[in-house]
Amino acid sequence: MKIDLHCHTKKVKKGDNEKRNVSLEVFKQKISDADVKIVAITNHNLFDLEQYNIYSEAVSDYCKLWPGIEIDIQEENSSRYHLIVIANPENAEEFSSITKELFDGQDLDTYTLNCKEVYEKLNACDVIYIPHYHKKPGISESDLIKLKTVVNDDSRIFYEPSDHRSLGVFANYNYSVMIGSDVQDWSKYEKSTFADLRLPVETFSQFCMMSKRDNVVINTLLNKKVSYQMIASPHSSVKLNLKIYEDVNIIFGQKGTGKSEILNSLYTSMLAKGKSCEKYIGTEKDYEFKKVLKNTDMEANLSLLGLEDCANDFKAISMWTDTNPTQFSNYINWYETKDNNRNKRRMKITEASKLIENKPKQYDVHEKDKKTIKQILKHFSDIDISMYLNAEKYEQLLLLFKELTDKVFEEFKNDVISKCSCELTNYSIENIKNIADKNSNTISKPSSTGFGEFALKRVKLCKIIKNIINAFLVGSFNEREYIGELEEKGKIYINKRYRMLCDESRTEEFSKGIQKLKQIKKQLYLVLNHIYRDGLNDCLSELKTMIDEESVENLKPFLGLSKQVVTEDGQEYSPSNGEKGILLLQNILNKEADAYFLDEPELGMGNSYIDQNIRPIISGLAKRRKVVVIATHNANIAVRTLPYMTIFREHKNGIYTTYVGNPFNDILQNIDDENDYRSWTTESLHTLEGGEEAFYERKNIYESKTD
Repeated sequence: MKIDLHCHTKKVKKGDNEKRNVSLEVFKQKISDADVKIVAITNHNLFDLEQYNIYSEAVSDYCKLWPGIEIDIQEENSSRYHLIVIANPENAEEFSSITKELFDGQDLDTYTLNCKEVYEKLNACDVIYIPHYHKKPGISESDLIKLKTVVNDDSRIFYEPSDHRSLGVFANYNYSVMIGSDVQDWSKYEKSTFADLRLPVETFSQFCMMSKRDNVVINTLLNKKVSYQMIASPHSSVKLNLKIYEDVNIIFGQKGTGKSEILNSLYTSMLAKGKSCEKYIGTEKDYEFKKVLKNTDMEANLSLLGLEDCANDFKAISMWTDTNPTQFSNYINWYETKDNNRNKRRMKITEASKLIENKPKQYDVHEKDKKTIKQILKHFSDIDISMYLNAEKYEQLLLLFKELTDKVFEEFKNDVISKCSCELTNYSIENIKNIADKNSNTISKPSSTGFGEFALKRVKLCKIIKNIINAFLVGSFNEREYIGELEEKGKIYINKRYRMLCDESRTEEFSKGIQKLKQIKKQLYLVLNHIYRDGLNDCLSELKTMIDEESVENLKPFLGLSKQVVTEDGQEYSPSNGEKGILLLQNILNKEADAYFLDEPELGMGNSYIDQNIRPIISGLAKRRKVVVIATHNANIAVRTLPYMTIFREHKNGIYTTYVGNPFNDILQNIDDENDYRSWTTESLHTLEGGEEAFYERKNIYESKTD
């Protein structure tokens, strides 16, 4: 929930930018574009009640306005600083009357008050105070002490820093940090950095009560978030009833207290609820990264390389047999007996030759095409063509398909007739010769030398072998999948490579043994070299044995599947162990799921990387109402994500204890003893690695940076 408690709508002082003046229409549009839900109008030394009321009404459907003012404060013997005072909107009219009394008739460029005067006049309006802190003109340490003494309620004082990295609302150790747009130019308002409340509030009173860590208000706000009652098991004999929110949920504690087991059991329970889940285990990143690089999810899809599977070619090889030419002795026998029978000599058919088909027939292709057209027509019947074509055009389409079908069938019929006629003629010639020979005690002239058939079969085998071998000459096909980004290398991808067996191929690319595949490939070339030479049948017999033993029925076993890590320019890259974790974690967090379970995601990663790169992604998932459960030792994650639920595990004197709570009311409660409380802040600071930096250096546990 974005909130802007330092917003100007008017140029008041001479040094103010003219572009602070904003019309009602622009104000409405910009507030909507920025998606800010609470805005405090805090012009310098001026509160315009009329403008406030008009603008409040205009944006009431999507934003609440709070009345405020930015005052120049000058303490005795001290430098000047700016103090923002924001009142409960229920007291807007009273706030307007008092500010008019304070500033009417004064030189707004030079007039100053002291904090006691401001407090005495305005505190009755139920106000909060936001001094500039380390931001010019900023409050000094001595003036800060004076302000805190006068107000006497630290929950009512927030600090506006100059460093936009230090954003938040309720920080620890009395530092409540608040950032506002301090808008200079309304045309750029939506680009400002805003505070982002982790617990969305509806009223000014809720905001103030929450700053006091009021348990009733905090629990009311927490209960608005969707949650799940789940059973977790740090040990098989232990069952813990836990509430897990659609937000960030943190598990931390001493080593060996079952944090990972709790996370895994919650993961299993969430899956059982039918939710889609992603899990990352920091200690297993090397193993998990190896799994990412396995090719088990890749399909041996030859079409990616523009290839067919050549299944018919391999079948033809297994069935192929050589044809021998007609022996010369057959011609001698014919010549020696041809005059033995005068009647037979008159039968010229006994000297006829076989018919040879010179043109290859395409009936198999035509039959396949006919079936394809039939399937297309069936698909037409499954869709409402009227959505795309009118009746006339649809009728034309059907006529064209009928014409195409008839043409294909005609070609198919002609090829079949031609083939069958040739076969029948040859069959008749052979049978007549056999009958004549039998009845005349002669030998007919051979119907063919056999060389044509012999040559044609070998030519056909040559084409088959070449068709397979040509597939090995096709280049590789690559497709990339984004996995993450590394600071020095930029975007990193997993490259899926599909390539036919080659000299650079590796064993892991193939489901069958690479050496056997190489032998088959080598034998294919050997057969090709013997097509028109002696020894073909021996080479072919060995090839048949090889493909039979390896159950090779098509080209798919020869398609190598592999994955490589590559940079954006396509160069292969070998990430370090820590980089593997970074890429895996990014990849998992970028996937779409209902819930994410992260076990020690910080392992192998620097605190700055976790804080600047991973934490914003986690916060983004929380805003999208995703369940995020993290077992961690890292304060950047456990503290700065501001978890809705914290599970703290302790082992002391042989006893394991589980505490649950959140940072908003700073309480961790023993789930077995309601009277046993711990401070969320204290336990986080003592237990988490990097806790001191997170709590002291940033002074910002209620992180609200908009990344």
